[in-house]
Amino acid sequence: MTFEIQAHRGARAFYPDNTLQAFCKAADLGCRVIELDLNVSRDLRMVVSHDPWVSCASGDNPSKHYLYAMNYDEIAQLDCGEASADFPFRHSVRAVRPILSEVFGTVEEQLRRAGRPGEMIYNLEVKSWPGLDGAAHPLPEEYAALVTREIAASELERRVRLQSFDDRILVAARNLAPTLCYGLLVEERAVFDRFPERPGFVPEYVNPRLDLVDESLVSWLHGLGAKVVVWTVNHPEDMLRMKRFGADGIITDHPEVALHLSGLNGS
Repeated sequence: MTFEIQAHRGARAFYPDNTLQAFCKAADLGCRVIELDLNVSRDLRMVVSHDPWVSCASGDNPSKHYLYAMNYDEIAQLDCGEASADFPFRHSVRAVRPILSEVFGTVEEQLRRAGRPGEMIYNLEVKSWPGLDGAAHPLPEEYAALVTREIAASELERRVRLQSFDDRILVAARNLAPTLCYGLLVEERAVFDRFPERPGFVPEYVNPRLDLVDESLVSWLHGLGAKVVVWTVNHPEDMLRMKRFGADGIITDHPEVALHLSGLNGS
């Protein structure tokens, strides 16, 4: 089985996170899975953005405005093509937060032009926090309905995965779309103390943070029937270590490194 390399928010070492440019660059690099983040605008558009807010500065008083309080035409006026000290070779470009359907359409067209149609898998992280229901995003049932409707309209269901730290979203979405592929993101070891009783089923993927992972955890999750994709794995030695542990793949800011790392792919 091929060790999976997911481009975290696209090829973000080259272009700003979660932008069409970053996703197209990931496709050009040869990535077969891109990971991206979903939020919701006031007019119920699925906005691709890591943060649920935009930061605004007025004099000495910076403030944050939730995307959920803004219509998408307002959001689309805001440039998100900023440089990053973490990625010194990143291109500074004019970029906006796209909607999910734009990502699907743009990446699929990019692959068609490259002679690789139907190759990409989309791993969608639904951003949701129990304490921010109704402020940063809809309630779980409404949120899940919006996301699953958008996926169904894309006709890409077989190449879409839905993941979240918030198991409420996974349960609500699974009730609406039981044949979709689901993933539980895990940031704290305590989550495993109540898994799989919560969320109440074993999703196809359980994706833990790098520092939580050892060989016994991977073996336990495999025994329950879940695949394991580890985040965020950026150093070659960690990439190789995750493969030795038996993980099924990694989510990385540097797919350009992972795709060409000797010993990571193949036997």
